[in-house]
Amino acid sequence: MATYTVTGVRKEPSADRSHEHIEGVCTSTGTHYTRTQVVASIDAGNTWKTSADGYEATIEPIKYCPKPNCYATPYIKTKPDSTKKDNLENLDLC
Repeated sequence: MATYTVTGVRKEPSADRSHEHIEGVCTSTGTHYTRTQVVASIDAGNTWKTSADGYEATIEPIKYCPKPNCYATPYIKTKPDSTKKDNLENLDLC
């Protein structure tokens, strides 16, 4: 199986415009993948990790965006105890 390194995210406004959530990610090779593509790849056995300033965290699928009343699905996240540098929400935009 493959391992993908995510170095940036693309965000989009939520349906109610109350926040921005992750639309997709960009890898170290500059390739863009949507959340749906990342989740399908994880389900197929591949590993996705963030990488920023020497820190990394494993990306996991979750059912919905974690913001209250947001039903963007599927969604992706890193572990909440990861450092701020490798959190998906804090990566640079791509």
